[in-house]
Amino acid sequence: MKFFKTVSAILLGVVLANAGEVEDLIGELGSDDKVKRREAARSLALLGPAARAAVPALIKGLDDDEEQVFFWSVTALAKIGPDAHEATPELIKRLKRSERRYKDQVHVRIVHALTQIGTAAVHELIGALSSEHSSVRLGAVRVLGNLGFASREAAPRLFDLLADDSESVRFSAGSALGRIGDVAYPQIMQGLSAESALVRTAAAHAVVWIPANSRPAIHLAKRLAKETDNETKVAGLNALTRIGFDGERLLGLLLPSLDSEEPRLRQEALSGILSLRPNSRSAVPHLIDRLVAEDPSKRKQAIDLLGRMGHDASVAVPKLIIGLGQADEEEKRSIRNALVEMGPASIPSLLNSAMEIPLTKLLGETWQADCIGGIGIQAVSSLTNSLKENPGNGAGLLSLVALQKIGDKSPTTRQGILPWLEHEQAVFRGAALRALVASSTKPNTLMPRLQAAMGDSNSLVRQAAMDALASLGSSAKGATTALVNSLDDKDAAVQLSAIRAIGKLESDDSALAERLVKFLDGANPETRLAVVVSLGGFRRLPDSAVNSLVNVLEVEHAETQSNVFGALAKLGSSAKPALPALNSALHHENEVVRTSALKALAKVESDKGRLLNALQAKLDDKASSVRHTAILELGELGSDARQAGPALFARFDTTDDRQVTMKALRKIRVRDVQLYISILNNEEPLVRFFACQALRRAGKNAKPAEEELRKLQKDSYDFVRREARRALESIE
Repeated sequence: MKFFKTVSAILLGVVLANAGEVEDLIGELGSDDKVKRREAARSLALLGPAARAAVPALIKGLDDDEEQVFFWSVTALAKIGPDAHEATPELIKRLKRSERRYKDQVHVRIVHALTQIGTAAVHELIGALSSEHSSVRLGAVRVLGNLGFASREAAPRLFDLLADDSESVRFSAGSALGRIGDVAYPQIMQGLSAESALVRTAAAHAVVWIPANSRPAIHLAKRLAKETDNETKVAGLNALTRIGFDGERLLGLLLPSLDSEEPRLRQEALSGILSLRPNSRSAVPHLIDRLVAEDPSKRKQAIDLLGRMGHDASVAVPKLIIGLGQADEEEKRSIRNALVEMGPASIPSLLNSAMEIPLTKLLGETWQADCIGGIGIQAVSSLTNSLKENPGNGAGLLSLVALQKIGDKSPTTRQGILPWLEHEQAVFRGAALRALVASSTKPNTLMPRLQAAMGDSNSLVRQAAMDALASLGSSAKGATTALVNSLDDKDAAVQLSAIRAIGKLESDDSALAERLVKFLDGANPETRLAVVVSLGGFRRLPDSAVNSLVNVLEVEHAETQSNVFGALAKLGSSAKPALPALNSALHHENEVVRTSALKALAKVESDKGRLLNALQAKLDDKASSVRHTAILELGELGSDARQAGPALFARFDTTDDRQVTMKALRKIRVRDVQLYISILNNEEPLVRFFACQALRRAGKNAKPAEEELRKLQKDSYDFVRREARRALESIE
């Protein structure tokens, strides 16, 4: 007994304490200080039902000019719940489109509060359904829907609103009827059978909330089979899909809609079929039939849908592969994407398709290898099994090529590849070599195998060894001598691969560089490009090599020229002999050449004055890539580029240049306040924010910007207003 007396005393004390606190908070709600009013409303919200004595004061808070006082008052009424029922009429009034800044938030908060008040608000809410204001009707409908069965007496009036002028009200009324449950079935059934398509569409939204085997759902399915209105079809199919209606029956409704001229209906049908998985398999035969349709849009639709169905549509793989023979490039891409989406189930057919392809062709980039590579690690098991089952045909070779692309590092994969290094046919030995390097965790341990392969009697194997060494990069330095010897190989393809591999070594060997330079004389474009790229991989080049690179610029081949500039850029100031050629290339007709020349000039030119002039001269280039390079390189000069400030700020007039200009200016830190003032009215909010940020850092020196900063207090973007305010504070 003593225990219960103690507990009662404690509870009474809490109640009395709360009562005293509530009285104090009610008093502060009437304060002239908006901060006190806000904190009072917030504290009452935290007290929840214990704050019921404050309901009249909180109702007054609904008229407060301060946004936060209003929001916390609504929140407090929601927390008080049913005991706040006297606030219902006032809350409903405020469902009218508010003049407050955050209109949508106001609506959401009030709907929540009325929902928390619950059944005590139903009568008032039913009355609000007749309001002349659509926002009031919408809010009332949403609350009644939230209350579900408790608002069952509202069902007849909600039915009337299925024909409301407002689409939002109609759809919400349908949803509310569904949430009320089976007592509203008569109204839902009546709505689904209405003459008006608008009413039928709204009623379909009710089905989302009811069981899949309910009378309205079955009735809707029957109606949709004959429905002519597209909006109703969309709503109905969406509802039946979401409730998990009978898969076979639903599929019968979805398939015809794939041919609709209405995009939304086609999309709903696509989504609906996908949602039926795994029952969507029954759609596959219908989709396969569409693969031979005359209309390319129907074929693409079927291809995309089969792909998105993944493994469930694997039976379509052979037909998709056959379709590649007649498809255009866009359709081929769609088919390949679909095959990748289907995953391992595609692999047997892909491997079989390689049987008719010449082996040497399979070594290159084939669509089969791309597909299997796209499937990735999931394909490995099928590929290793293929290596066991296909000792010397296209399927076996494709398996090796695909394993190279995937690069699986498991011991099982490596063990599956090793026997193929000894295959009697060179094409298999070469492919195995590439696959083994790609699958090795420590590829440099394969160096003995690779060096041995460099002496193979077949050029395909030697070339594969070169390519493998190239993939190892600087780790292949131990094979430098063998690579140099391969420059004398009788096979041009092997020579080319050796040149490319040497460029990956990151060497500083002058003699080796000069050896490569000799290949430039009379070389074909492919070899010349390979030599230039390879020289670009050296850490240091002799003067003779630099001069040779400059001479290559006379060749009118944009890719080669760009790579020359890339190589010169790596050399930095040691490439000074190339400066005349670099400056000349700034006026080249090809924007890629101009861009790469400008990047190289920024690294080679040591005279900052000349570099500044060159970079500024390209700020008005017609190509954005050139302009952006010039802007960014000016940024890299930091404070040394301050004289370029006016020219850079002029770039804010060009939409494409704004982001890179801000990036550069953050590094340069131009101090001219007037320049920042000039962009405070820029149409891009991020630019205005950037200017405010810079002016804030300027502190009292930003005084001339004060007037413009005050104007930004009314900016439509909060982050701009906030930064403008911080800038003003720094001035003060």
